[in-house]
This record gives sequence, structure tokens and C-alpha cells, in this order.
Amino acid sequence: MAEIHFNPNSIERYLQKKSSDFTCDDIVRYIEEKEIELVNFRYVAEDGKLKTINFVVTGHDELLKLLTQGTRVDGSLVFSYIEPHESDIFLIPRYKTAFQNPFSDIPAIDILCSFHNAKGRPMESAPENILRKAMGLFKSEWGCDLKASWELEYYVATHRSKKYPTPKNGYHSGEPFTGSERLRNEALQIIARCGGMIRMGHSEMGSFKKNKMSYEQHEIRFSSVDADVAADQLIIAKWILRMLGKKYNLELTFIPKIALGEAGNGLHVHFHIEKDGVNLLSQEGKLNDVTRKMVYGLLKLAPSVTAFANTVPVSYLRLRQGEEVPLHACWGKGNRSALVRIPMGWRQRTEELEDETTEINYEAVFSSIEYRGGDASAQPYLFLAAIIMAAHYGLKEEESLEKAPLLHTTENMFDDANAEERSRFERLPTCCRDAAQRLDEQRVYFEDTNVFPDWYITHVVKTLSEFNSEREEGNDQYIEELINEYLHLM
Repeated sequence: MAEIHFNPNSIERYLQKKSSDFTCDDIVRYIEEKEIELVNFRYVAEDGKLKTINFVVTGHDELLKLLTQGTRVDGSLVFSYIEPHESDIFLIPRYKTAFQNPFSDIPAIDILCSFHNAKGRPMESAPENILRKAMGLFKSEWGCDLKASWELEYYVATHRSKKYPTPKNGYHSGEPFTGSERLRNEALQIIARCGGMIRMGHSEMGSFKKNKMSYEQHEIRFSSVDADVAADQLIIAKWILRMLGKKYNLELTFIPKIALGEAGNGLHVHFHIEKDGVNLLSQEGKLNDVTRKMVYGLLKLAPSVTAFANTVPVSYLRLRQGEEVPLHACWGKGNRSALVRIPMGWRQRTEELEDETTEINYEAVFSSIEYRGGDASAQPYLFLAAIIMAAHYGLKEEESLEKAPLLHTTENMFDDANAEERSRFERLPTCCRDAAQRLDEQRVYFEDTNVFPDWYITHVVKTLSEFNSEREEGNDQYIEELINEYLHLM
């Protein structure tokens, strides 16, 4: 009960139950007793943005019908691959995602929805369903649940006082040396109230001036949850940050590259597997075979995972040598220059320190695998589904344990002095067309048991192939145009 009492989610506190246990009757009760006037169905379309349909609460029976039967929408306007003559699809609310809208002047409940076809079945190409299929495959094959968490980076542009100069490196800067710490803290609170499991927030290294504006980079780190819940939370968090930018009339952007020579915005994903609540990545402080196999799978399929992790031309302004972004399919323990990093941590100590000079008794542990190549252009459901399929491939590939050590590095891959070391590893795609080609080459691993339908992979390949690769390569005449075009499209 104490866990519910301290949970910032207002619906959980009122109902005295976890969101994962919400039922239709729970939502109806909350709406009626709290005198909610609007129900907003939210869903994620092909473009990755959060869409909205508003319903006025007019009575108990109509509310119950809405929450159990959902509503019909024109699928041809939601997904480009749906034809108008067969475009009826249905939105069905997922009760566990309900939250009270923090920005609405009218009391409102928002609920994320899933897509179903005219026969009432989950739509096979719907992003959230592709992720659920990947999770189901992984669970049935390996008997484990995959947990995930995000590191979400973004920039805020502010008018700054001349009294405090913009630092060259804004990492962990606080007021008064940052102009948007309060916005970030407000975002943390609101995301938590809307059900997001937040670990922490801080300013990041990106900090520069342009056109009389100061650009400050920030990061929000989430806690590990089930992969589908992690995707839901990221979608809501990006919307909340955008709404706060609108509220304060600030330019807030997740764009992968906002200016050449300045830090780009990444979207790192951490994941691990659990069985009966036990993290299976390490044993006695050492990486086990399961972890090494999944790391190999992720690196083997990294070129095609890029098609889901970096989906727009401006992504590839960030994925260039010299930008201090991992570009090669290698891994390392604690190595931030590697594409896949195994962060090092401490096992929780049981005794308090007597003072700051007391020696700390600890044991190194490895609690997650981090993929550092993504950015916020990624559709989170598809990105996580691709990560799961890569991990699945690594676990079933017979040569994973033999090959994983060959992809390990202890060197700084950003340092040009290590060019020879970089040459040992496969380079990630350099543009959307390159990513499309690599996905086409490795498509069989994602189509396993129809997790990604084969025709859907064909659609992704076609979409990426249609981008102008010349713009992605960063020719000077296109760079500013490209940045302006994608500044607020994700």
C-alpha cells in the first residue's frame, strides 16, 4: 500500500491499485467520481507522433460502450500502406495507459489505444502489435521477459542573460548556469504523474550559442520496465516535453543533429532479461554466456537495426566520423565509444559508511546492455522490436559465443589514432538508402515467425530508399535546409 501511496500517478493513488491492473470499471469509476468531462483516445501513427480523438462524457452507458468497443478510424490516413477501399480499422483503449491530462483546461483522461482490423483482431502491422509479437516470441523461446529503459536527449533554446556565459560543456550544469533546469524538473514531475517511471534528469554536454540564442541539451533517464510499457512511456514523455515547450514559448527539439560540430541528440536504449524477477545478465560479477550471445546478435544485425533506429536523413548528419557517436559494430565494458556498451555498476552495499574516508566494499555487476546508436526519429515500438529480434538471433546462433569476443574493443573508437582498430569492425550505414539496403539483406531475421510481416519490411525498405542520399551526406548547401526541415518533426 505504501508503494501506491507514494506513486505520483493520480489514478493509481485514487484507485489504490497499479496501472497494470486497471480494468474498464476502474476507468469508469474514476471518470464519474472525479467528474472528468473528456476522454481522449491517443494513438501513434506511422509518423511516430501522438494523435488525438476527443470524446465528451455524456453518460454511463455511452462511456462504457466507448471504453469497451473503441472507435473506428480511417486507416488510409494513419498508415500509408493501407488502401482506401479497405481502410476501416479500430482503436481499442489499453486501460493500463490511462492518465489525467496535465495540460487540458477541461478535466480529461487520456488513454493510449491499439489497432485492430475489421475482424476484431490485432492489426499485424501496427507498431505496438509488432512489439508485442516480438516480446511473445522471446518469452516463448527463452522463458524470459525483456525489460528496457531509455536515455532521451533534447535541446532547449533560450534567451540568456550575458551575466552567465554558456559553458562549452554543459554536462550536469545547474542554475544559474543553465536556463531550462526548471522546465526539465517540471517535465520529470508531469511524466511521473502520467505513469512514466523516471530515474533521473540532468543537463547534457551540448551547449552553444546561435543567432543570439543559447542552446542547452538535457537528458531524461527512465527506469527499466516491460518493453511495451517503455515504448508507451517514451511516446508520452516526448509529448509532455513538447507541450511544456509550447507552454513557455520555447524551442524544444529532439532533432538528431541541430548544428554541425555540436553534440547531437541520441536515444540510447538499455535492456536486460529477467526470469522470476532475477536479472540474468551477469553471474558472480562476470558477464555470462547469455549476455555475450545477445551482444553478438545485436552487433551482427546492427546495420539493419539502423533502419529502425535512425529513420530520417538528418539522422545521418549525426552518424559521421568526428561527431563522437559510435559508428562501428563493436562492444566494450563501460566503453562509451562502442556501439554496444555494458555499463558497470555496484552491487548494493548493506552497511552504511562511517564517514567519507571509509573504504567501500562492493562487487562490480553488469545490469544492462546499452545500444548507443539510436535517435528520437526511431518509432519506439519498432525500434524495441528490432532490438528484441537481434537479441533473439544472438541467443539461437550457434557461433555467437565464439564470435562475440572478436567484436570486443578496449580502445577509444572516437580517436583517429585508432583508425586501424576501427577498420576491424563493420561500419553502420551512412544514409537512409544504405540502411534500407542493409535491412533488405538481413530481413529474414526480423521476419522470423512473422513478427515483422515480409510485406511490411518491403514497405520500410521502400520508404527509406526514397530519401535523397545526397542531402544525408551533408553537402553544405543542404545542411541548414535539412536541419530546419526536421527541427520539429519528431
